[in-house]
Amino acid sequence: MSTSVAQRSRPMLIVILGAVFALLAGLSVLAADAAGGGNLVLLDAGPIARHGAPVAATLADLAAALTLGGAVIAGWLLRDEADRARVLIVVGVAAAITTLARGASLAFSYAVATGQPVGSPRFGSDLGVFVATDLGIWLLTALVVAAATTTVAVLGSSVRIARTVAVLAGLISFCAAMTGHAAGDETHEVGTSTMLIHLLAVGIWLGGLAVLQLLPDRGRDDGAVVRGYSHLALICWVALALSGVWALAVRMNHPGEILTSPYVQLGVAKAVLLLLLGGLGVLQRRQIAEGFGTAPDATRGAVSKDAGKHARATYRRLAVLELALMGLAVALAAAMSSSPPPAEAGTPPGGTAGVLTGYPLPAMPEVSSVLTAWRPDPFGMALACALALVWWRPRAPRRPRTQSLRLLLGAMVLVLMTSGPLNVYGKVLVSAHVLQHVLLMVLAGTLLGSVGAVPQRLRALVEDRWWVAMLLALAGPLLLILGYVSPFLRLALDGHAAHLALQMLALAGGVLTALAVRAVPVTVRPWQRLLLRGAPLLLGLGTGVALLLTDSLLAASWFGATGRTWWADALADQQRAGIAVLVVVAVAAVIVMVPRRRRSDPAA
Repeated sequence: MSTSVAQRSRPMLIVILGAVFALLAGLSVLAADAAGGGNLVLLDAGPIARHGAPVAATLADLAAALTLGGAVIAGWLLRDEADRARVLIVVGVAAAITTLARGASLAFSYAVATGQPVGSPRFGSDLGVFVATDLGIWLLTALVVAAATTTVAVLGSSVRIARTVAVLAGLISFCAAMTGHAAGDETHEVGTSTMLIHLLAVGIWLGGLAVLQLLPDRGRDDGAVVRGYSHLALICWVALALSGVWALAVRMNHPGEILTSPYVQLGVAKAVLLLLLGGLGVLQRRQIAEGFGTAPDATRGAVSKDAGKHARATYRRLAVLELALMGLAVALAAAMSSSPPPAEAGTPPGGTAGVLTGYPLPAMPEVSSVLTAWRPDPFGMALACALALVWWRPRAPRRPRTQSLRLLLGAMVLVLMTSGPLNVYGKVLVSAHVLQHVLLMVLAGTLLGSVGAVPQRLRALVEDRWWVAMLLALAGPLLLILGYVSPFLRLALDGHAAHLALQMLALAGGVLTALAVRAVPVTVRPWQRLLLRGAPLLLGLGTGVALLLTDSLLAASWFGATGRTWWADALADQQRAGIAVLVVVAVAAVIVMVPRRRRSDPAA
């Protein structure tokens, strides 16, 4: 009987979902028309592209959210194999829909960019030129990654598969963020970073909630799963609120556009929806506390069971309402992504540095100017907050106070390096750029790598082979050096995606070095441990000497062409970078040797 009922309900569910999507797609088209106004480029692209772009964007965003959120739930929260397999089937279908929608978005974006209506005789004639542009590259990359995500999602139902799909789905969001409209010229990096945070947060929140409703009662009402997801949802809500306000602010010319710009008004409508979703979240957390207890209340008996059952039913109804509001918010977001923001016409900063970097030339480095130089980076701030929230999550094991202090210090250094003076001057000074990445590796990376447990797979890989640990400890610094001496450095200076990749390479390299040193068992000989710790320092020593003595300028077409009226000799500035690296290596060597002396001191 239950099987026949389920079979009859599936077509009805498909019809309901289709009707909901049709409604959201219609709303996105109307909102895009209102936000676009009389934009001539959108009109020249024809009605198919003009109306199809927001529909494709809505479908792509919803399917990508389902892919990311479902993979996160399956990879980190679900423990039942059958539930994980069910979720990954949904994730695979969602990834396939994402691929198709991304393909349609590529076609519509080409039509808008070239002013060629879909189906016109010349449509597609210069598609090769379009996909070679920055926008075309990211659209094509998102399409390829979505196709790869679909392939991986159908390979199995293991935790490893689910986590791999989650990483690939995150890359789809990264590509989508890079295709977003630029904000003002000085805030393009802020605009793309906030969009990335926004897409990741909405994907985990919306997709996770949706797949939970598709599970049978056993998995859907699992207290540990629901509480774990509730904590994730709270983090996502905070991330959405902060990144959304920040992103809208940099896409506005002035606050008065709240009353005059349809684009900004759509953003305000999204903010109102987010407040409503926050209220629903408060109600849901109350129902979770009442209906998803860790154990039944034996003293209350049937009354407690009835109350818990009622709380779970209320939670599900609130979840459906939450999904509806989130779908509406995604439709509004798709309309905004298909329309130009008001700040699109911002004038670039003047001077050679403004043309090259997108930012005005900072003042000459002095104590006052350096201490007040600040260029907030949403990605670095969000990463630091995410590390802290994961470390102090509600059900985390008890942490030693010294490790918590090191993690907090590492997160603070991460924010300072990515948003502070070195982030400002790193655009025009090779010394600041090198010092920023060296400190990300040596200070922030090693601090973060010194906390928590060493992964068992890393310990198994190292075992008693200290030389393997030494190679791993050298891997991060070697890759960073390779990034600097290769053309990738020029890409990192010119593009935000490569810029973030180089920073994360430095940070991850420091973490890997610290973990490799910690993975070595205590049975290794003292000289082996000393060589393991000293090898990265010797490599840094050689790098500093090379920067100090070489006559070849790193990224000469960039650092030699910033138009600086102060510190105009770029090669002399590179020599300052060498001195800075040597100082950091010397300080690190002293710090590394102090614990060894203490352990060897019989009085310690």
